[in-house]
Amino acid sequence: MKKILRPIIDDIQAITDTSRNVKLHKTSYPHLSRELADILLQYKNYDQHKGDAWKLTSTPISAELKKGLLKNYSSPPATLKFISSIRRSSPDICPMCGSPSTSTLDHVFPKDDYPEWAVFSNNLVPACDCNIKRKTLLKGNALNQERVLHPYFDTCLQTRQVSIVFTSHDNFRVVNISVDAINSTEPLYESIKFHIDKIVKPSGIVNWLENKWSKLRISPSNVVHTLPFRVLRDENELEMFLIDALGRYDRSCGTPNNWDSIFLHGIINSPGVLTWLFNRHNDIVTGNINPTLD
Repeated sequence: MKKILRPIIDDIQAITDTSRNVKLHKTSYPHLSRELADILLQYKNYDQHKGDAWKLTSTPISAELKKGLLKNYSSPPATLKFISSIRRSSPDICPMCGSPSTSTLDHVFPKDDYPEWAVFSNNLVPACDCNIKRKTLLKGNALNQERVLHPYFDTCLQTRQVSIVFTSHDNFRVVNISVDAINSTEPLYESIKFHIDKIVKPSGIVNWLENKWSKLRISPSNVVHTLPFRVLRDENELEMFLIDALGRYDRSCGTPNNWDSIFLHGIINSPGVLTWLFNRHNDIVTGNINPTLD
């Protein structure tokens, strides 16, 4: 989950030029030129309502134009070459789920349901395979106005919205991990929870966190890179190193909602974890335990 800058694309010019391209007679020409006014209006509506799924509705376009626009997306003509550029612009962190990978382009408004935005730059977000897992999901409960968050428009993604709670009944050998929204005063709180449940969790964050925890048990200082391999004085010193690492991930990833930051934030704030980690780290450093056997 990450707020990113919108592509610097003149979509109006791009789609207008595309509509005039007679070489696209096997895809969008002349259908796009006939329905261009409707497409331009939908572009305007999208920007005006900042990609809010509850404020936008699809407009009917011909089956021929839908087919043509989808083909133009799959194989962009020169006037739509920015599609490939947006795909190549993938950041290190997935803006949709916060995972440390990106590989696809996500149509925030799915292209089969909203073909009028199939080649609209503000609807194309570089993402990981959470795009595939999401399928056509866009909205949830109407009463709470639940919807998928938009990385180009939703400024709440700039601040910390996600954390975890670690719990255990066996001295943290095995942990239960609960992922949830943390800021109930945020106006988009219901949508953030919806986004976490429908996009972040299905993307595999819990398995990733469990693997991270297993590595932490074996070598805390290899997972928390700011943590020195020496005996720590007290839990306050440990917390200082964890907060330092948290800030580094926040800054380097450009969002506090990346999975590494979510992991560290959970360690700092989950009851009993700091005490456990302090004792385990010191026991490993002094040789009191063999972490690969414990």
